[in-house]
Amino acid sequence: MKQAMQRGHSRGNSFSYRLLSLLWIVIIAFQWIDFTEPIWLMATTNLVSVTVVAMALAELVLPFRTAWKWAVKLPLLLLVWRVMMVESQVYQPQGPFFPDQLRDMAATFTPYIWFSLTAWLAMEGILYFITSRPRILFLLGAHLLAFTILDSFTSYHLWTNVAWLVFAGLGWLVSIHFYEYRLQYPQGWRRLRKRPWKIAVNIMLVFACVLLIGISMPKVSPTLTDPYTAWIKRSGGTGDGTVLLSESGSGGTSSAAPNEVVSGYSRDDTSLGNGFEFSYSPVMSIETPVRSYWRGETRRIYSGKGWADLEDESRSTERYQGAPADELLVHGQPGKVEMMQVEQTVTMNTEKDYPVLFGGYAMESIELLDERGAGNMRWASQEAEMFWDGYRSPGELPNYPQKYKVVANIPLIPLDKLKAASMESLFPEGTEDMEEYLQIPASLPERVKSLAEEVTAEGTTPYEKMDLLQLYLRQSFEYTNKPDLSRKQSDDFVDSFLFEIRQGYCDYYSTSMVMMARSLGIPARWVKGYAPGSQPSEEMMVRSPELGRSYQVSNADAHSWAELYFGEYGWITFEATPGFDAPIMLAPEESAEALAPEVEEQEQVVSKEESFFSKLDPTTVRRVLISIISVLVVWNLYQWRSELYFLWLRLRLGRPLTPGEKTIYETLRLVKRLGRRGFSRTREETLREAFGRWKVERPELAAALDPLLEQFERANYSSGAATPRDWHTARSLARQAVKATRDTGWKRLVSLPGLSSRNETKR
Repeated sequence: MKQAMQRGHSRGNSFSYRLLSLLWIVIIAFQWIDFTEPIWLMATTNLVSVTVVAMALAELVLPFRTAWKWAVKLPLLLLVWRVMMVESQVYQPQGPFFPDQLRDMAATFTPYIWFSLTAWLAMEGILYFITSRPRILFLLGAHLLAFTILDSFTSYHLWTNVAWLVFAGLGWLVSIHFYEYRLQYPQGWRRLRKRPWKIAVNIMLVFACVLLIGISMPKVSPTLTDPYTAWIKRSGGTGDGTVLLSESGSGGTSSAAPNEVVSGYSRDDTSLGNGFEFSYSPVMSIETPVRSYWRGETRRIYSGKGWADLEDESRSTERYQGAPADELLVHGQPGKVEMMQVEQTVTMNTEKDYPVLFGGYAMESIELLDERGAGNMRWASQEAEMFWDGYRSPGELPNYPQKYKVVANIPLIPLDKLKAASMESLFPEGTEDMEEYLQIPASLPERVKSLAEEVTAEGTTPYEKMDLLQLYLRQSFEYTNKPDLSRKQSDDFVDSFLFEIRQGYCDYYSTSMVMMARSLGIPARWVKGYAPGSQPSEEMMVRSPELGRSYQVSNADAHSWAELYFGEYGWITFEATPGFDAPIMLAPEESAEALAPEVEEQEQVVSKEESFFSKLDPTTVRRVLISIISVLVVWNLYQWRSELYFLWLRLRLGRPLTPGEKTIYETLRLVKRLGRRGFSRTREETLREAFGRWKVERPELAAALDPLLEQFERANYSSGAATPRDWHTARSLARQAVKATRDTGWKRLVSLPGLSSRNETKR
């Protein structure tokens, strides 16, 4: 153990080994930076890259010990943050540096600095702990395992990163091998140095062979299926649309994996509420100028446990051949508001088949763009659903299109007029034609309606009441994909959510919104499909321009929501699930006003973020900073007291101290320190006699005092015999002796009269 520590210390003091080690560590770090580049912002990637390089150079150049290096590295890191954030236009300095710029930087640099700080601390940890061949092998093995897992189970191709990792690992192992060889066999090392090219050529040949073998290996399909894929296939595949978000293992009759427990488009909604796992497998990409919910099917008959099948609800459909051959689609309750026409091109990224074609509300026409031939499309005008190959047999859906174009008419809602519209103006002739959207089972507990009335009591118009109801659901319940069903007592799905479980996912919120709205006389229907998905970031676009600006929709985006009917304004989307934002378009005259609250909200958020710093008194902040800096300076001066004393003696004597003089000083300084810990030395005693008596009192001191006494006597009585190595050894032995007597100093402090009497009192 002692020899390993000495080797690690020697390597730490070797410039060549530090240079090579830092080179390999930086290469490894940049493989992770390359992996995260599509995920991070460009400013984050640049900041982390510069931080790694700057800290590596500081570690290499600074001729200090670890404590002083950190004292220099911290200000250097702050400087790097400031320069990079200014260059990236993330932060623009304004006002005096203290306190305005410091306060602004503290508020602006997050979260960028956390990535940079983590990268630096990881590099420092590797430099400190990875000091032997087994640890290097363990580190490389962990990195290789991580890259292989990411390459296997994500869309990333990381073989280039793995090759660089292997290259850096081999280089690191070669470096440590030669340095240990140099320490153990100095004569042999001198002989090897006479033939550097021979060694270099052999090393390069081994490297080239290893990399060449790795690159030349043929791509072979796997013979065995990995456990993850086998589990997915066993459960029916990821996102094949079998009761994913709304039910998992509910005992449905679907033939496709009834025990599916991952998210996706549901086929059976008769029993809602079980938990699920998120599946991020891709479903489709959609090119559109307007963000939309990708609408699939609707349901109107609530059973108390879920929503009825299509066979129970029935649909009035008509055949649709597709644009441009067929006429425009007709809607049952179109509304009379202004529309904005948009084109949405849907490209399926999965081989799974679906019972419907997806698009934004409300679809005007659909044109198939692939070569699979025309399908049996059926249009349900009242529900605004486009079924593929009929809706009665969702099991077999042949020739499901892989690409199609939807022309949608997005309603522009005049929000101010809608908020002011009364019940009588919205439904002047009653709601007889909407009775089917007011269906409530007799088993629905009365307390559900009572809660809806209580929540919406302050609303004066139907829209205001529904807005209050939506807000209540979003703010009062916890979102989770695994609700605690042990709390469930009521047989009704909505009732158990509102009063017992009080947590859930979109099916819980949307179903509750529909039924509570119906209890107040507002026609409502339940809709399922997909949330908008995500668009590639600017950095991702630079890295993969083929993605375009289309929305990428995965099975994790499977979603359900509510649509409420408001007379001449038609069907309007309501989003009761927290964390989701319904894309509703407003009329042009209201767009600017509608954006104002959002801007004000953002300003409030910013003010809240800065409120902590704005409340600080500049004088207090200055005093705290000065105190912290003073403590750091005093602590560093204490750590460097020996060097400062030698510097003072050098200036006083006009010459540097010899290693022998430094050895004598360290020994006498130890005598003083031990004297303060109760190890006294009389004037008549020699140092050997004092050390002998101390060893009797504390036998564990012998390991440090015996070799230290030998070093002292040789330096004191043999002029010029001490070497710099002897002085460093003497200092290490002195520190070892101090550590061995730390408990003595504490016991001596406790034994003081005042403290001992208080301790006796406590006992």
